[in-house]
Amino acid sequence: MTFPRTLLAAVLATVSLALLAGCEQPARVIEPLPPPIVHAPRPAPIVPPPAPIPWTGQQIRGSVVVIDPGRGGRDPGALPKYAGQRTEKSIVLDIGNRVGRLLNERGARVIMTRGNDVYLELQDRADIAERNRADLFVSIHADSAERTSASGAGIHIHTQASAKSQKAALRMVASFKQHGIDCRGVFRNNFHVLRKHTRPAMLIECGFLTNPSDAQKLNSAGYRAQIAEAIADGVASYFGQ
Repeated sequence: MTFPRTLLAAVLATVSLALLAGCEQPARVIEPLPPPIVHAPRPAPIVPPPAPIPWTGQQIRGSVVVIDPGRGGRDPGALPKYAGQRTEKSIVLDIGNRVGRLLNERGARVIMTRGNDVYLELQDRADIAERNRADLFVSIHADSAERTSASGAGIHIHTQASAKSQKAALRMVASFKQHGIDCRGVFRNNFHVLRKHTRPAMLIECGFLTNPSDAQKLNSAGYRAQIAEAIADGVASYFGQ
């Protein structure tokens, strides 16, 4: 049986339209893929440090402050790179003793982890903070680096530091800047003396003994006195709320 050409063309056109209609799919919205998750160390928050609050005797009086000059005894710490200069343990002991005297004059109850050239285990230092229920623990150090260009002070808090520790660190940065001391900011680290007790705490690196300029200044009694004043003012500012 033969179909007329016009009828065959009409049938084929109808079938084609039916097939196309059956295959039609609803439109889809194609969304962009989410950004990749990058697992990297969380940097310290960049927060403008508040201006230091002028201290009064009532703000700090009776507060328990543990001052921890790092190193000591058989542990000299960072060694001098230039002739006639001091080791870290000597520099930070002098700064720590100066800070202790300044805070004592302001009415704080100051506890020194060491007041002379003796060796203390890290846990001993942390235990002193815990046993005395320190309102603030301040460990004082001097830094070193392979690059001699590395310079400036730095304030370190624990990776999971409390709000009080963070506040103390930011106040210290502000005090350093007010005293004209180059400060690189706040860093988070898992240091033993910040981790092994429950008290508010920070560790201060006063500069790099491997940097010619920092080393020269840290070997100057006048500059060590300047840093001590900055630390004492930073502590007082913290207690000023």
